[in-house]
Amino acid sequence: MGTNVSSAHGSHGVVVVGTGIIRAARAAAALTIGSVVTLGIFYQVGQPWGTLNDGITIALAVATVPIAVGLAQHRRLSALLALGAVADVAGAITTIGFTVLLIAGAMTFEASLPFVLTGQGLIGCWLVLVGIVSWSAPGTRPVAAFGVAGGVGLVMSVLGFAIGGIEHPLTIIGGVFGLLGTVGFYALLSRQPVVAPPD
Repeated sequence: MGTNVSSAHGSHGVVVVGTGIIRAARAAAALTIGSVVTLGIFYQVGQPWGTLNDGITIALAVATVPIAVGLAQHRRLSALLALGAVADVAGAITTIGFTVLLIAGAMTFEASLPFVLTGQGLIGCWLVLVGIVSWSAPGTRPVAAFGVAGGVGLVMSVLGFAIGGIEHPLTIIGGVFGLLGTVGFYALLSRQPVVAPPD
């Protein structure tokens, strides 16, 4: 994580980011798009695109950690961001662990999917909490809106899968919201200006 921080509203801003967060957000936006592309190709032509998609899933989970932890560190008075960082780290560990087991052949796709989705749901909870905190500053509301949309989408996907599997309407709708919301959130977050931190 970078040592410099930025805010659209100076020392009173809500979304406060460092250079490390900027880089991680850019990577996360690109990885989210890459995940969708490789998944679509996999369903059309098969391997090795499925394994490549799994690798991108791991990289994306890793990329969320410096963002979540960095935001919490730069806003130490926000218990919600601290709670969100815990949720994100737990979600990333869960996603990475069970995706690695899938790649290694220790679990089937069907067996690993509920755990991976649970990890994604925890990451979604973090996004919602970031959105709630960010909403208080007008200049950061677009970031907040995309964060909430993406987070709610990820959580909806988990609930939809639990209710009716991967083809349940909640799973599908949640997937769309999750995709659009997370890409928008990471893209807007990566465009925040970087300035020296206040004393």
